[in-house]
Amino acid sequence: MLTFYCPHCWKIINKDESICPYCGVELMDYQDISFEEKLLSSLHHSVFERRIMAAQILGNIHSQKALKAFQNIIENGETNYYILRTILIATAKINHSDRMNILKTATNHSSSLVSDLARSLVNLVESGKEIEEWDHNTG
Repeated sequence: MLTFYCPHCWKIINKDESICPYCGVELMDYQDISFEEKLLSSLHHSVFERRIMAAQILGNIHSQKALKAFQNIIENGETNYYILRTILIATAKINHSDRMNILKTATNHSSSLVSDLARSLVNLVESGKEIEEWDHNTG
């Protein structure tokens, strides 16, 4: 049996709903939202792997809109290393002036794994080396 989620609040809904009973979003309108916006909303999906995949794709398409969302996730207490790892690598792929600020902020993260990764990504970006499209070590 399939489980259906609201694409806005990610709560479980019935497949025949036209309006989410939790957040009130009109589900038919969701079809008109851009792929990038759908990926951005997936950063808060209830399924862990969906969040990782969304972050990786946002980095691969060089989504400048994702930088603000990535920064918020890093700064607002996310503790899952794999999500943070994916977000930092995706941030490093996006050629925008904000990326270095985000990466440098992450060098002060309370997790040594996160701060060490952020430092290595700062060095990688500063050296001009290309970052692989897919991070095969995240999961």
